[in-house]
Amino acid sequence: MKTVVIIDDHEMMRSGLAARLENHWQIAGSAASLEEAKKLFKSLDNTPDLILLDIELGKEWGLDIIGDKSLGNGKFPPVLVYSVYDDYAHVNAAIRSGARGYVCKSQSAAELLEAMEDVSSGKTSFQPTLLQRMAITSDKILGLSKREQEVFSMVQRGKNNKEIAAALGVSIRTIENNLSIIYDKTGAKDRRELEKM
Repeated sequence: MKTVVIIDDHEMMRSGLAARLENHWQIAGSAASLEEAKKLFKSLDNTPDLILLDIELGKEWGLDIIGDKSLGNGKFPPVLVYSVYDDYAHVNAAIRSGARGYVCKSQSAAELLEAMEDVSSGKTSFQPTLLQRMAITSDKILGLSKREQEVFSMVQRGKNNKEIAAALGVSIRTIENNLSIIYDKTGAKDRRELEKM
């Protein structure tokens, strides 16, 4: 039976996944944070076949763990992202970070199990509708400057203008100006529409 490590900051999600998967996968362990995950990997005798990873772990960015050479025996297992987000920014970030697949938490258990099997076997697994949305949205953001893309990404992660300004070291007024340009370039009518891209 293949082994999986579950990294998710919600205890109910971790225990629910473990219970749902136990007849198909051996649960090598679970963690709620990057620090817990690192400790877990140091305690494992063997590298698991798969990591099931949530993108947001509280205030931490779960994707930061992908490819961490300090984990395991220098061999990093393939990662399948399991997230509530289905927007361009999150899926694109996962792909760029090296995730081999992406499953939305709204998908069925059967779809999750199929994706887990594919990714652990060396394949990739991305829902066709996600890839279609990626293609459509990428066309819209090609015209954004690097700074505008940074702002766009943070908006999709649910950050408000004050948080974005603090993260980028600029004024709130600058962010408002950036957003105005982003709305024009993408055709988004409001912030909610931008978040769903």
